[in-house]
Amino acid sequence: MKSKIINQEKNIVTVEITVDGQEVEKAYKQASQNLGQKVSVPGFRKGKVPTEILEKHVGEGSVIEEAMDIMLPPAYGQALVDLDLDPIDRPKVDIVSFDKKGPAVFTVELQVVPEGVLGDYKGLKLERTLVDLDENYVDTELEAMRTKTAKIETVEDPAENGDTVVIDFEGYVHDVKFDGGTGSKFPLELGSNSFIPGFEEQLVGIKAGDNREVNVKFPEDYQSEELKGKESIFKVLAHEVKRKKLSELNDGFAKEVSDFDTLEELRNDVKLSLANQKQQQADNALRAQALDLAIEKLEVEVPEIMIEERTNQFLKDIEGDLQQQGMDLQKYFELTGMTEEKVREEYRTNAEKHIKRDILLDSVAVAEKIEVSPADIEKEITAISQIYGQDKAMLDTYFQAPENTKMLKKGIKREKALQSILDQAEITDIKAKKTDVKDEK
Repeated sequence: MKSKIINQEKNIVTVEITVDGQEVEKAYKQASQNLGQKVSVPGFRKGKVPTEILEKHVGEGSVIEEAMDIMLPPAYGQALVDLDLDPIDRPKVDIVSFDKKGPAVFTVELQVVPEGVLGDYKGLKLERTLVDLDENYVDTELEAMRTKTAKIETVEDPAENGDTVVIDFEGYVHDVKFDGGTGSKFPLELGSNSFIPGFEEQLVGIKAGDNREVNVKFPEDYQSEELKGKESIFKVLAHEVKRKKLSELNDGFAKEVSDFDTLEELRNDVKLSLANQKQQQADNALRAQALDLAIEKLEVEVPEIMIEERTNQFLKDIEGDLQQQGMDLQKYFELTGMTEEKVREEYRTNAEKHIKRDILLDSVAVAEKIEVSPADIEKEITAISQIYGQDKAMLDTYFQAPENTKMLKKGIKREKALQSILDQAEITDIKAKKTDVKDEK
């Protein structure tokens, strides 16, 4: 199989593909067998019709069309790999010549990812935030660990902020119960702000067995049109009050929650982990800053179909995340007051930015003559195996397929291209601003 680009205007490329005679004969024979299984020819059993008879019965054109359906996908896929093309839409195929015992030639017109005109991506002026880990971060993380491992006890005392109250509730507007305003044995943590404003505050002091009426007003921006800005009354019955019993912050606590023997060892480990997290955040911020500046200097017109496709992918990702939480898109739209049109509009800008990022990095990779070595591929496959817990041998086999190798190499090239931008940037280190831990959370 041979392929070559015979014409290119902007991002519209025409490729000529030639399939050799041996492959054509093989495809034509398979096409005859396929059609022979589908049609009835008097005097012959299905699947036993000679090719010459079949051609007369269904027409040679039908056999050629079937043979093309067999040949085209692998030939087209190989051409994309050989010519390093990234199509963004369905191709338009025309048969130039076809000989059932000789070569077949056809052209494919396709729209590919447009090339970008790079601006000056070298010498970008960037600011890198130095990691400055305040001890308050460590204290906050240790408190979170205490809360996570706390023992829950049922108490007879009046409920306090931080307690969980198990309640039944019924909501009324103008003395009429409204949909979605009823719950049974619902565990509500006071102070969590998971109910509408003012609700949880009015349950402070309630005890098991108490009945209480809670008066609240739904926010003006509430997702339900019927309840926006409405005054309401909730009749509440408390079944239980549960309280967290926190462990003392000492060596015993360290042994309970970790493999360390002392609180000091645990504290040092937490500090190191937080420092690594903040360093990663700083590195990610620097990378994002470099990409934003370089994209601003990039000249490219992104085809509408690419933006639409990337937006669709964002929606599929959202739907996948929601399904893991037992929810679908329609339910999400109802709860948030959003519509598919609004979500698409929100993600459209982000989609276009992601596409420009990829075009930028691909263009830098070409400009910098970036190559991918077998050692780079081996390192990347090993990293994927470790990160996702997948079998290394299985991944090796998967990435032997030409289209998968191409995808892997492209990802490696883009990472190297970004690193090249950073290596050539003028980076100024700045001290991190002191931020309250609670605010950052």
